[in-house]
Amino acid sequence: MAIKLGVIGCARILNAHLRGFKILQEAGFEDLFKITALCARKEEDAHRFRVRGEGPPPRSDPIETPGDPLNAPHMYIDDLHPGFEAAVYTDYREMLASGDVDAVVIYTGHDSHHSIAIDAMRAGRHAAVEKAMAISVKAAQAMCEVADGTGYVLSVDENVRFSAGTVAGQWAIQKGLIGDIQMVYRGVIGFPSHRPDLATARTAWRHSKLGSGGGVSIDLGVHLFNGIRTMCGPVTSVSATWQVLEPKRVLLTDDNSAVAETIDNEVDDAFFANFRLESGGQGHAAVARSTHGRRIGVPGGTNIFGTGGAISDGNYYCDDGSQGSVVGRFKAEAAEQYDKAFPNGITDAYALEQLDFLQAIDEGRTPTMSGVEGTIDLALSYAILESGLLGREVTLQEMLSGEVDGYQKDINDHYGL
Repeated sequence: MAIKLGVIGCARILNAHLRGFKILQEAGFEDLFKITALCARKEEDAHRFRVRGEGPPPRSDPIETPGDPLNAPHMYIDDLHPGFEAAVYTDYREMLASGDVDAVVIYTGHDSHHSIAIDAMRAGRHAAVEKAMAISVKAAQAMCEVADGTGYVLSVDENVRFSAGTVAGQWAIQKGLIGDIQMVYRGVIGFPSHRPDLATARTAWRHSKLGSGGGVSIDLGVHLFNGIRTMCGPVTSVSATWQVLEPKRVLLTDDNSAVAETIDNEVDDAFFANFRLESGGQGHAAVARSTHGRRIGVPGGTNIFGTGGAISDGNYYCDDGSQGSVVGRFKAEAAEQYDKAFPNGITDAYALEQLDFLQAIDEGRTPTMSGVEGTIDLALSYAILESGLLGREVTLQEMLSGEVDGYQKDINDHYGL
């Protein structure tokens, strides 16, 4: 029987997830799920995604980066289930009480992930939450405790974990293709074609500490650490500095015609972080969201250097002179493992993360991106902020134990954590 899914949070990222669900249908998994309900604080936001040709028009693209999932083409529930009209709620508790859903997918802001997921699991529903997993490490740990206590599936939508580059990179490094890992290097300063005060100009909650937890350190840090951990193994400590570059932000009207509001920016928009791997290697990442001038990035994405070669921009370069596509070599040399990672030819990371969640429910297993994994990514990301405050290296163990939480203290106090 199909798993009945309820969507909580009808914001722009929903389009990327609906595209993923459509890909699952087209790849033969149409009997695994059905989206039966939508919940948004404003009823019109739910109707924006319910039936094509009805409801308010699609929103403008929220950010200035071409190809970003937040800018995915608009979709509707009836694109997946023609003729079906999903139930609409403005209170997720009513959705949970209705019996319309077996599981929920939570696409709200960071500040409500923990409360909604905990309520859902206590109400007998499985839950998946968008990254970052929670507003603080303590909030994430509370979610995990409830998942353990109730036995319901808790999953984190971390698309980097399921991307072809990450999965193939993990295989190549475990195979020993480039030897033992010595260094990891990644950096991108600025976003293309934008005013610095327009960064994330239509998602006001991202500029609030109590709304987002942190800035680029949290929003992008979880992606960064998840990819590195998956490919290179555990990260044990972080030493970082961070800064608020633009203390004022502007919010634009949906049609870009004017500045709707000017607000204070409370969170970081730049960091420089060094980190250590359990294997003995080390790494550096530099990220900034709102610099002036042109965008400057370190070529190659996440560059990984080993004792026998390197991986950069999806290719391997070995000391024996061999080189080529990491994904291509993975597919050629480990066809069975490749097919398991990308069933029925699915390579869209959003579709794969959703499939893993659904199959974890169906098979009664722990998902690949469990709450524990999401908590580690979040703890390492917050370690950037905690390290910057303390002026010293911070270990993952200190973050998970709560020994270091100076930056997060007012967040935890506000939410009663």
